[in-house]
Amino acid sequence: MLNGLEIEALRMNDLSMICVDENAAANKVSDHTMVGKNLFASGLLRPGTQSFISPLSLRYSLQDQYKIRTDRGHYSVSPTTFVVLNEGQRGEISVEPSASPRAVTLVFEQKYMSDIARSFSAPLVSALEIDRDGIVVRFPECVQHETAFEIGPKLRSLSAACLRGDSIESIADKFRAVTECVVLVYSAASRQIETIDSVRPGTRAELYRRIQRAYVHIQDAYNEELCLEKIARVACMSPHHFHRVFSQVYGITPLRALADRRMQMAHRLLETTDTPVSAICRAVGYHSAPTFSNLFRAKFGLPPSLLQQRSRRVRMQ
Repeated sequence: MLNGLEIEALRMNDLSMICVDENAAANKVSDHTMVGKNLFASGLLRPGTQSFISPLSLRYSLQDQYKIRTDRGHYSVSPTTFVVLNEGQRGEISVEPSASPRAVTLVFEQKYMSDIARSFSAPLVSALEIDRDGIVVRFPECVQHETAFEIGPKLRSLSAACLRGDSIESIADKFRAVTECVVLVYSAASRQIETIDSVRPGTRAELYRRIQRAYVHIQDAYNEELCLEKIARVACMSPHHFHRVFSQVYGITPLRALADRRMQMAHRLLETTDTPVSAICRAVGYHSAPTFSNLFRAKFGLPPSLLQQRSRRVRMQ
């Protein structure tokens, strides 16, 4: 198989693998002839801890979460988060006794990834670490949220197509769409790392990993009681230092990022449901309906009740 993925397969139940090649038929396989090809693998992980040596791969979960620990950091992989591990990276996968994560692994052929990277503009590609032969040799290792470049729906679409056994053409198109998102996500991450005010590259990378953990927490826990101190604690940083670095990376403050996420989710609920505005206010983390309405109007230019009325008429039509 491919490096440590063979070991991981031994502890997966209900294992499904598909070799993805845009220039040849893709077939479900059970042998070890997949070296040099893109690979989709999915299966239920058993509880416990397992060491691995990773190929260039994206790690994701369709249900529940599991943890990955490497010498660079620790990551929670879930239906809303993913991480790309570089070729040769050593680490451990751990699963809690009560969890049954359906792990999804996408393995990328280096040349395939590099060809897609070079299809983008030169400024975008220059943010990635590429060797003299034009091969992408290393991606920034950090947890990412599924909202990044809308990769989440593409990952789920690819997973569904593979598990259904769709045609090679359909699977290859969806695999390519995910790979393009990976290039965009990690090119952006490389540029963001460079915005951090630190002399040592290793320090910048570590600060970025911490900031990303906090950013993911904002995206997933937006409806909880969050403040600057609580969010900074997720990043294991002092509130002042966290506020400064977060603002350098994202161009907005942590609390502004939280407010934007809450407004985004409120907008989605108002457009797609008939849930009362007061209930949506509480669902996205606000306790004061007037405050929520004023913030929503300032963000979108109309009160939440009016957006819901318009959306309801559209749905009825």
